[in-house]
Amino acid sequence: MNIVVIGGGPAGLMAAEAAISRGARVDVYDAMASVGRKFLLAGKGGLNLTHSESAESFLGRYGERRRHIQPLLARFGPEALREWARGLGILTFVGTSGRVFPSDLKSAPLLRAWLRRLRQSGAIFHMRHRWCGWNESGALRFSTPQGDRLVSADAVILALGGGSWPRFGSNGAWVGLLIERGVPVEPLEPANCGFDVNWSQHLRERFAGHPSETGRGFWHDERG
Repeated sequence: MNIVVIGGGPAGLMAAEAAISRGARVDVYDAMASVGRKFLLAGKGGLNLTHSESAESFLGRYGERRRHIQPLLARFGPEALREWARGLGILTFVGTSGRVFPSDLKSAPLLRAWLRRLRQSGAIFHMRHRWCGWNESGALRFSTPQGDRLVSADAVILALGGGSWPRFGSNGAWVGLLIERGVPVEPLEPANCGFDVNWSQHLRERFAGHPSETGRGFWHDERG
């Protein structure tokens, strides 16, 4: 079976890995020049991979969604994720907050090792391929620097991200493509939150417009 994965973020890479492990031939397409760009950005904050708290406590955070999340975490929980990283040669540690990070607090080594293993397993990566939907016969249409390209596959996995990071390719353009195809799509909504703090005049004068927490200081705290 030939499977096309559209999107080269962690979800797409993990989908490619799972498909290859079941004997599929996998091609990964991404609109950017390289994969994992948001993943690399997350590394600037130490790359929080997962949390070490008990399964019961962790599941309690999902409220009404618990019954949907529980079987997923039972198949691939925090320890399984740490073991997966160890299989790539990446050791992890538990910080003082209970969160789990790579020992070197960097995302690039993990991503390089992951891509190396995927390529060795047969995954083929196609960069600067922006998905534009389907043609009349059902083939996937991609826009590339060399012109349009049509691709056929036995199955397609969409790992397109949300709409909050357009400079990294997650611009939500896929919503319209799926709606045109007759696929129901829930409207994208903000997932972040904000709050007001009555900072002192001293803090406002010295730090207005600056991040409230630096990554390096955060790393030292996590290591204890």
